Amino acid sequence: MKITARFHGILADWVGTPSAGFELPANAAYADLVKEIGRRYKQYMPEQLWDQKNNTFNAKVRPFRDGKSLNAMDSFLREGDEITFLLMMAGG
Repeated sequence: MKITARFHGILADWVGTPSAGFELPANAAYADLVKEIGRRYKQYMPEQLWDQKNNTFNAKVRPFRDGKSLNAMDSFLREGDEITFLLMMAGG
C-alpha cells in the first residue's frame, strides 16, 4: 500500500524533502513506516530527531494522521494514509 509521510518546518530541511512516498505491505503498522523512514533518511537526521540506538524518532517528533496523534507503534496504516511529522518545541 502507498503511504505518504509529510515533514514540516525544520524536519523537511533536515530530511531534505517536505514529503515522501513509501510502499508498504498491506498489513503494515506505523512501526513499519518508521523503519522505512529510518532506512532512507536517518543519516540526514541529527540526534534532536532520530534516536540511533532505538532506530526511531525521538519523543520530540510527533506523528499525526487525520489531525490526531499517532503514537502507538502497532497502529495499523491504511492505503493512502498521510502521516504528518511535527517537531514539538517549547519556547516563548
